[in-house]
Amino acid sequence: MQNNEYFEVLFESSKQVTPYLSGQLAADNGEGIHISRHNSETIQQLYQQLSLSSAEAGRAYWLTRTWDLLCWQPIYIAFISVYKLNVIPDIKNINQSIHSGFISGYRFHTSALIFGSNDELIAVVGLQLTALFESYRQAISQWTRIRPGFTKHLIADGLLNCIIKMQAYAPTLSNAYLLGQAKLWLDAFELPDKHLSGLQVDATSNTLKLVRTSCCLVYKCTGRNLCADCPRLPDNKR
Repeated sequence: MQNNEYFEVLFESSKQVTPYLSGQLAADNGEGIHISRHNSETIQQLYQQLSLSSAEAGRAYWLTRTWDLLCWQPIYIAFISVYKLNVIPDIKNINQSIHSGFISGYRFHTSALIFGSNDELIAVVGLQLTALFESYRQAISQWTRIRPGFTKHLIADGLLNCIIKMQAYAPTLSNAYLLGQAKLWLDAFELPDKHLSGLQVDATSNTLKLVRTSCCLVYKCTGRNLCADCPRLPDNKR
């Protein structure tokens, strides 16, 4: 396939996961969140929008939600690219579209692709997204405290959540294979193996389930409850 054809598959596969993950190959119009830009003020505006729409939840929730919104698309695209396309775009240079209280939609400004084995691609993604996410953390740190340990826990949970989604889309994949892939992803991001303990085999279904190491704090929003994979749930406490 030509490079553009790979992107067509990526964009179609993305929309099949969720319509919010809508991509395009387009020239840079100067808008959106991109690693080359000064994103601090733009991200702060997102944070402030969340503080207005969920004022009761508090600063810890607003910060956690802001971080999760920044990272969810790049992580999903990384998994789709590695396992569906067997190639990856220049993911560090992803351009994310920001809306009122949400991040949805992405663009790439070049059709460059990186080819390699599964293990090689995961290693490259780890380096690229580590640099991208650190740029986000530095941008946020200009207006509030955001510890590396805090963001690393959320990144680990985001990666392991995609492992669980892989199993849902491809139920023939064995638990052993998925656990092996999870370790590759954690290694690529230089995250400790202790996060693997968050993946447990459900006794009833014999499939993996995730118990996060971090809480997204959504239960602090009016009318919301603890998530099924929340470590605060009594059944998930170790």
